[in-house]
Amino acid sequence: MKIISVLSINKLGKFASLLVALGILLLIISGAWNYLQDMLQVRANRSNAMQVTKQVFPDQVVPAMAPDFFTEYRLERDKIRSERSDLLREIIQNAPTQDTKQQAQETILKMTLEKQREVEMENLIKAKGFADALVFVRDNSVSAVVKTTALTHEEVVQVAEVISRISGIKPGDITISAKP
Repeated sequence: MKIISVLSINKLGKFASLLVALGILLLIISGAWNYLQDMLQVRANRSNAMQVTKQVFPDQVVPAMAPDFFTEYRLERDKIRSERSDLLREIIQNAPTQDTKQQAQETILKMTLEKQREVEMENLIKAKGFADALVFVRDNSVSAVVKTTALTHEEVVQVAEVISRISGIKPGDITISAKP
């Protein structure tokens, strides 16, 4: 009788861990989906993004600041990561099992390492003479957006070499695009 109870408790613990891990995965997917939807909405609403609330006279000079894609994306990326980290920290504090805590801690560590590698790659790409760059690290691929009107073959090779060296991803799994 005791053997059956212990087996049932072990199965229940594994099931709870599986549910928590599935919940984490669903939250990450949901966050990514919401982010993509928000980015599409932002692009669609840029024409109506600013309204004049103050009358401007001809002798006054008001500099126009266009939103910068690279700055906006970094802010949004940091916001999403912060929200994910907060959620994972909550899971760590309230986790029913040590296994669940460890999975959440590993996810936080992975996110931190991804962020660190992305920043390192972005800075090295800028050191190659580009005005700005964004790098997105995924499990088996990397995407980069470089601030320039066009990229030559040599520039693509330079950027891919930097990304491959830091990330360990093969050049065939790296996507590089230009955005002015």
